[in-house]
Parts: sequence; structure tokens; C-alpha cells
Amino acid sequence: MGAPKRAGQGSAMRALTATADEAITAGIVDALTDAGIRETAYAYVCDLDRGRFGQWRSDENVYPASVIKVPIMAEAYRQYDAGVLSPDAHVVITESNQTTTDQPTPLVTGYLATARELVELMITLSDNVATNQLMDVLRRERVTDYMHELGLPTFVLGRKLSGSEPLIEDPEMTGRNRLPPAEIGRLLALIADDRIVGAAQQRAILNRCKENRKLGPGLAPGDRFMHKTGETSDLSHDAGILVTPEGRRSVIVLYTEFEPDTTANAAEASNAAMTRWMRTVRATL
Repeated sequence: MGAPKRAGQGSAMRALTATADEAITAGIVDALTDAGIRETAYAYVCDLDRGRFGQWRSDENVYPASVIKVPIMAEAYRQYDAGVLSPDAHVVITESNQTTTDQPTPLVTGYLATARELVELMITLSDNVATNQLMDVLRRERVTDYMHELGLPTFVLGRKLSGSEPLIEDPEMTGRNRLPPAEIGRLLALIADDRIVGAAQQRAILNRCKENRKLGPGLAPGDRFMHKTGETSDLSHDAGILVTPEGRRSVIVLYTEFEPDTTANAAEASNAAMTRWMRTVRATL
């Protein structure tokens, strides 16, 4: 296979131009303080219609967990468009990519999937096996190169995902995954503004994300939130595109850290704080 073509980079870069807004930043910080997570959170909010953003520690290198799957999806659509990979291409699931995953998965060793099915499962059910198999098909270095070209300068897709200890063996590992809140915010802005190939299809997949316990409960009636979550034993994240009933559009990203415990209490408390933050921020949009 040849390298995928690089299409539409000039227009994509223009979509990343936004102006810092002190009022949006103040609203973000006030909401974090009210939710009790100012010292453990990282946030980015962009009003897409006005081209203005606010942020709190959004360039920090916080492990992105499953939010890293959005750039993998973007690369899949880039390869579809380039003719390098067909959405209907068959992919045999390998034993080397098996790991625990949040929801029941059909992706047992030997299962014959399509690239389209893997992308769908990776985003909607956050399937780690689908993610790992796509990293073999798409090549992690191509994902990283594409994100750099789109203006995400520190992005790294370096390691396959593991749902539990021990970590999956990954002989091709190049480092720790990196996707700061501001950078996933920029990618979501490109998807929202149709600045990259397959943007409409990617929004539709994000709209089918099944995990809605973080920012989702803080939305207003009629809102549509096309998003991807991520979670580990000490992290809880949510990042997406919000469209209000009036058609206003925003990108909203919240990463949080918490002290792990042996129960689900810490994660539940973090999710509840994320909901409180979203409810406060949503009232300003």
C-alpha cells in the first residue's frame, strides 16, 4: 500500500484559528471551582460560531485514555478517501490484539470484521480490541503524521490500549499516547466545520457514543452532543461537539484526574463533578 494522500490541509489549518476569550475562560474556571475540580481538571471550550475559545491548563500532557480513538477514526476516513483502504475491507482479528474492553465485544480471535465495523465499535462502544486491530491496519505513524499536519503538534499515538493489567504486549510501541485537551478540541473543530474528509460520517458515529454518564447529564433538553469519552482507574474524560436546539455550535473538552480506589466511588464522584461543570458551562452557551 502507498501512503495516503494529504488532502485539504490548507482549509483544515484555517479552521484552527480562534481567538482567546477571557470571559469564556472565566466561565470555565468558575464552573470548575463550583464543581470542586479546579485543581484536578483540564478544559477547553470553543464557540465555533464566534471563533472564540477559553481554556484551563488545556496544553498539559494528561493521558488521553480512549479519547485517543477520535484521531484513529479520522485517519481511517482519510485512508478511505485516498483509496488506500476500503471501509468494506476484511480484517481478521488476531490474538495479539486481545485485551479486556468495557462492553461485550464480538471481536474474538479469528472473527472476520470490516474496517467500517471496527471504526464503529471503537467509537460507539469504545472497543479496545477494535482500536488495537485498527492500529495495525492504519499504522500508528500515519495517524501521528496526519494529526501533526492538521495542527496538533504534540499528538502521539505510541501504544496500543489495554483494558486491564497486565498491559498488552506491543512490540511496535513508540511511547506514551499524547492528546492534550486543546488538541482534541482542535480536531473536533475540524470535524464540526467539515474541514477534513469524512467529517459528516465521523459526527454521526460520535453521535452514537453509548457512554453518557459524564458531560451528557449536564446538557439542556434538545441538545445534541457528538462525543467520545475516556476512563482509566484515575482519569475520566469527555470531549465532543455540542449543537444546541437553536443551532449554536461549541466544542467542549473536559479531562479530569482523581485518586483511584477499589470501588467505583471515585469514578462516579468524578463523573458527577463533570456533570455539574457541564451544567454550569452550558448555561453560558
